[in-house]
Formats: sequence, structure tokens, C-alpha cells
Amino acid sequence: FRGGPISVAEYMEEVLTNPKAGFYINRDVFGAEGDFITSPEVSQMFGEMVGVWAMCLWEQMGQPNRVNLVELGPGRGTLMADLLRGASKFKNFTESLHIHLVECSPTLQKLQHHNLKCMDENNANDNVEERTISSLAGTPVSWHAALEQVPSGFPTIIVAHEFYDALPVHQFQKTTRGWCEKLVDIAEDSSFRFVLSPQPTPATLFLLQRCKWAADKELEKLEHIEVCAKAMELTGAMAKRIGSDGGGALIIDYGLNGVVTDSLQAIRKHKFVDLFDNPGSADLSAYVDFASISHSAEEASELNHYSRTAQKNRPSL
Repeated sequence: FRGGPISVAEYMEEVLTNPKAGFYINRDVFGAEGDFITSPEVSQMFGEMVGVWAMCLWEQMGQPNRVNLVELGPGRGTLMADLLRGASKFKNFTESLHIHLVECSPTLQKLQHHNLKCMDENNANDNVEERTISSLAGTPVSWHAALEQVPSGFPTIIVAHEFYDALPVHQFQKTTRGWCEKLVDIAEDSSFRFVLSPQPTPATLFLLQRCKWAADKELEKLEHIEVCAKAMELTGAMAKRIGSDGGGALIIDYGLNGVVTDSLQAIRKHKFVDLFDNPGSADLSAYVDFASISHSAEEASELNHYSRTAQKNRPSL
């Protein structure tokens, strides 16, 4: 209804998470029979090692008796299942956990429920919510559409494995009139094509932020830049949550410790395909800009520190 071209980020978001036809929404895309294979599907040691990291962090926090263990984009639930199996002998740790899975796909939620061997507890008391328990370690499990829905007030351990690479990116191209955002438009034959924005777009604010963190020499060489606004915002939200409640985050992905140029790709049945080939039937992913994640976390942490200091020093009435 708006008319005109859309950003690459909007295109990517629709292709991956459209409620009716999104790539991740209605089917299992993982494994040899799917479109790609992730590390937890290769070896159970991956999830077990992540569990070792989480338990070490829990010990460093003083072994709190209630911890939110959050996984963003848990796929089939394989990583979390291996983590809980590996940690099941350490009762003090597992008894402190409440698992929170951030997942938008109903199909994958059912797979996670099955692979975590979940049981839904029926409670006779109407005032008490029904609980879902993973029998792998006796831990309660909850599902959420976004990190913001995970209850706050408890130490939080966040795991994001191959999650950031699926967050929508904005693409910019250098021209004689400066940086222009690449947009997705419809050609006369009804096929998709790239065009350049005639004027600055809202995403230019995130481009300016990203360029502020880069050296001039690095930017001079570049003709293209990818910026993931959602990754910057999500990282800031994670840093604020950890700053207020305590905890830590582990982000595992493919990427660069610097500006990403033109990495967006489509994968179907383990092969690269054109970005515009049958949208919704192939995975879209981009390299993760770890430098921008680091800067976003640092800035959010500094703001959080200043806010808490101001609260502390505020005169009482």
C-alpha cells in the first residue's frame, strides 16, 4: 500500500519471517534433508561446551538460585538439549535454571518442545499458570517471540548461535552524491531488481553510527557497506539487561571484526542461489559485523552505568 521500493532489510525480514510464507515459519530447514547444517547437528560436544561456559559463568556470579538461560533462535532445540543433558549431573546448576527460548516459528517451537522432552504440567489451581518442564534436567521452559518478553529481575545468561546472521541488513553503495541505500524494486517484467535511494533514508542514521566507529582509512577503500540495525539494537538491549540484572552473553556466528561490505547470500538445499529466486524457499544470511556488536554493547553499558550513577546521586525529596 505504501508503494515504491523497500529496503533490503524489509525484503529479508519478509522472506524469512512472514507469518504465512516465511522461510523459517512453517518447516524444518535444518540438517542434511533441509537447507543447511549447524554445529549442534554435527556433534553433541558443541552444546555441552556451551553448557560448560554457562555453568562457569553461573559460578562466577556466586551460584544464584534463579537464573534465566535464554537462547535466541534455538532451531530444533539441539544445542539446548545437549547442554541440559551434559549439565544434568550438576543439580545445583540445573535447579537454578529457567529456560527461555526466543522463537517465532510455530513449527520449530513444536520441534523444540519434542527434542527437549517437555511435559506440560496441569495445575488444579486456577491462579497458577501451567508450566512446561524439560525432563532432561527438570528445568521449566518458556517460549517468547522476542527478548523483551523474557521476565527481568533475575541474572540472565544469553546464547545466540547462528542467530545474528539472519537479522535483516541494510545495504549502502557509494555514489557521486554520497552513500545511497540499496532498495528492492519491481521491474517491468514483475521480477525484483536493486535500485538506489534518491534521497537519504531512515537507515542512514545507523550508517552514520557505524561509520563513526570505523577509521577513515577503512571507509575510503569501501564501495559497499552492510549495516544491521537490529543487531545493534538487540545488542544494546542485551547489554542493558545484563547491566541491570547481571549475567552474560555468548554470540557465536560467522562474520568479521570490522565493516562488512556485500555479504548477503541465499542458500537452498546446501547450494547458493540468487537472492530473488523464489523468495521464501531459501535462507538469507549475512556476515555478522562483530565490531559493531562490540561497540553497541559498550555504548549501552556506558549509558547504563551513567544512568545508575545518576539515580544513585539523585537527591531525595
